[in-house]
Amino acid sequence: MHNRLPSRTYPQPGLVYQAILVMDSRNVRTSLRREAQPRSNWSQLYQAGPYHLDLSLKWEECGPRLVGQVISRERISFEQARVYLKQDAVQIQIPLDLSGRFSLQLGPADHCNLELHIQGEVVCLDGLRLS
Repeated sequence: MHNRLPSRTYPQPGLVYQAILVMDSRNVRTSLRREAQPRSNWSQLYQAGPYHLDLSLKWEECGPRLVGQVISRERISFEQARVYLKQDAVQIQIPLDLSGRFSLQLGPADHCNLELHIQGEVVCLDGLRLS
């Protein structure tokens, strides 16, 4: 379902959290991975308030796929939770599954903006680099 990305008017009294990068596999060098490649798979971990966001980019024949899971220190329901993605002119909205997981096929752009709406709270990840 294609919808417009919310215009940053959030439900009250919810909180808005800006995601902070905690770990990025693209910065890890091993003997098997000496230099970054523009089309390599990667994983990142973000922290935003009571949430952690585990993201992975996986390259498939049809292009990049962004796979994610929201992890919370508190017991919450993901029943009404949604992911909003904006990549160039494309805007996508999908639900998280009941475990807080999602998967999105991406276009060819180098970056995107991601928002997660969870029980009246919003997690923002702006300028996510895909390459």
